[in-house]
Amino acid sequence: MANVVNKKEEKKNLPLKILLVLLACFFALPLYITIINVFKPTKVISSSPISLPFPPIMDNITSVLNDPNVNVFEMYKNSIMITLFGATGCIIVSSLAAYYIARMKTKLSGFLYVYFLFGLMVPYVIVYVPLVTMFNKLHLTGNLPSLIMVFVSGSISFSVFMYQGFIGGISRELEEAAIIDGASSLTIFVKIIMPLVKPCTTTVAIFIGLSMWNDFLTPLLIGQVKTITVGIYTAIGPYASDWGTVFAYVLLATLPVTIAYIFAQKQFIAGLTAGAIKG
Repeated sequence: MANVVNKKEEKKNLPLKILLVLLACFFALPLYITIINVFKPTKVISSSPISLPFPPIMDNITSVLNDPNVNVFEMYKNSIMITLFGATGCIIVSSLAAYYIARMKTKLSGFLYVYFLFGLMVPYVIVYVPLVTMFNKLHLTGNLPSLIMVFVSGSISFSVFMYQGFIGGISRELEEAAIIDGASSLTIFVKIIMPLVKPCTTTVAIFIGLSMWNDFLTPLLIGQVKTITVGIYTAIGPYASDWGTVFAYVLLATLPVTIAYIFAQKQFIAGLTAGAIKG
């Protein structure tokens, strides 16, 4: 009887499984095109971009790594520093701000909540012109710490919104018990609140880390710092493009974040589902 029920359930779920497979193939198509075109010359890429590489070549990757005009390792270093320090700074500032907003029911906390909420509504691209003007007048272009500060300020609104929802769902009784034991507000935040919002921290780190790593216009226009995404731009000329080199840069830019997501996917999914449950 159980086998009959299981077979009926499998038949009911068959269309859903087919749909999920088709969606997976659709979303995996850009990655497939990137990987196969890395190992093909530009002429073959232009004529047949989705064909398999026969025979595969390594010229595109070696030309990128050995290009005397472009230092890929410096680009990696800049991208890693922006992502690491930017995400860390944003998490520290936004979690502290969200803790204050969630726990202190004052006029200031209400104002800050609305302020950060408005920050989510403002398109980031409209601040490029005033930011570039300000950076030029203050002679901050090409300054990596200043660029990190821009990334932190641009990601705080989203991070505060995420943390505020998670922290608001934590019972105050845990904090009250810690206060009775003599714990300070900072101790409560570090040892009680932050461990409980670990899924949120992972989710925020992935979201803002990806946005910082993949950002192209901000390092190019505001910071004038060469990152791995800016490196893709160097392979695209005004009249012709070396598509083999472009796909090599795309692979080098995609590989680290893909590996990071594979290792952090459990925490990422837990953060999304917990956020949906907490509303």
